[in-house]
Amino acid sequence: MAAKSASKAKKTGKARFAAKFCPRCGSTDVFWAQGMPQFWSLWQCKNCGYRGPLILEDGNMATKLQEEWIKKKIGKPA
Repeated sequence: MAAKSASKAKKTGKARFAAKFCPRCGSTDVFWAQGMPQFWSLWQCKNCGYRGPLILEDGNMATKLQEEWIKKKIGKPA
């Protein structure tokens, strides 16, 4: 079955696994925060510290989020 889905991905030109993006800052530096059974669907971002169940797979939306995140970060006094 895995071979069938891999060949389908080759035909359509899409990767089997999409890149994951943080919904707060748009970073790709996210990982699945596992360890506790009750946190089975928890993602964490190493860039901004986001921790939650939502994750983006849309690169265009992530690019816009990254631009907004940079603007917010630059606008804040140190």
